[in-house]
Amino acid sequence: MTSHTIPRFLAEPAAFWLWPSALSLDAPLIAVLWQWLLARSMAVTLNPFEPLALGLAVWLIYIADHLLDTAKPPNGAWEPPRKLFYRRHWHLGLVLAIAVGLALTACGIHLLWASTVRGGLELSVGVAGYFSLIHLTPARWRIRWPREVVVATLFTLGTFGAVWLSNGRNLAPLALPALVFMLLCWTNCSLIETWEWEVSGSSEGDMPNRAARWVAQQSGKVAGAIAILALLQPSPFSVAGLMSAGALWLVALKRGAIPICLLSPAADLALYSPLLIWALRTRV
Repeated sequence: MTSHTIPRFLAEPAAFWLWPSALSLDAPLIAVLWQWLLARSMAVTLNPFEPLALGLAVWLIYIADHLLDTAKPPNGAWEPPRKLFYRRHWHLGLVLAIAVGLALTACGIHLLWASTVRGGLELSVGVAGYFSLIHLTPARWRIRWPREVVVATLFTLGTFGAVWLSNGRNLAPLALPALVFMLLCWTNCSLIETWEWEVSGSSEGDMPNRAARWVAQQSGKVAGAIAILALLQPSPFSVAGLMSAGALWLVALKRGAIPICLLSPAADLALYSPLLIWALRTRV
């Protein structure tokens, strides 16, 4: 297979469900779904274009991250579909990044409130700092700091930011949901990073940090703790948190029966629980 062909697992007709993961669409969808559910649970009215802007911003960040990954050689004998796709089609990824960036810029100029734009620009400083640490420092430093915690925190801030601003910057009712969501994202990232490192054949210098590996080893206990926290503040959001915690634990439990290329999509699918709540609400 040449570097210009579509990876075989993506060319198979039955593998169409891998394309969202390969194109990094899972993360934007997760962010938009949880933002919608949080706004519903908090009885907050958002600018109708907030979900669009959030989805575009998250998508751009993930595309940029994978494109920067292509500047480095593979860490092992195996790479997940999302990384392999951008390595073989970085020109397409670059065009996609430019298009998404232009759409996000137009959205910020013409459709969003000024406070949301300011918040997004402030958060972009944290994202730029994260990119600098990940892509400009030696790989061996990765094990020394909790990368997955940083990703989960930034993802939570981005997802919750517009709701927090629309709620009069009242942090109290958002604190527990933010903690639950951050822990779900941290667990998701830790499972994916640990499992993929274990099968990639990468060196110890590329291994996830100790905290991430601990989460992967103790996924049942972590999921149970998240479920307990979610139940402390009953709401549709907490129900989704409970379902996603259970789903992540189930994926971890059945890990051996899931093909390695599907582990990341399966772990991301566990965070789609707001979609079930939306479906149930539309039927009532």
